[in-house]
Amino acid sequence: MFNFDSEATREDCKFIIDIIKNYSEDKAIKKLISPISDEYYLLDEKNQVSICIADDEIILANHIYLYKKSFNLAFTSDLKKIIKKQMESEMQELKKTLFKNEINLLDKILNLSARKKKPLTITPNLKSS
Repeated sequence: MFNFDSEATREDCKFIIDIIKNYSEDKAIKKLISPISDEYYLLDEKNQVSICIADDEIILANHIYLYKKSFNLAFTSDLKKIIKKQMESEMQELKKTLFKNEINLLDKILNLSARKKKPLTITPNLKSS
């Protein structure tokens, strides 16, 4: 693998912002956070691309190439915010789905309990002979 560790240029920043936005908006991309090191990961398993955003550097890698450059903290914090915002949006969608499932469950249980409350009426079918 080739590794050219150097400072980022403005052109690099433009590409990185677009890449992070595109990957973070794609629901097929795994988005992970390392809570202690505060690193954010975007993993494209289909295309074998991995992105790591640390406090002072960005690492993009695939099975052939490694891109690793230093960035200032303000820039990487902005990138993390993009990912956080998208992750929050996806989690809220998941929460709505889970809540909907809970409401459906409660509705089913209510219907079951209501059926048990209804008195069973038996009408005899008596015929006189």
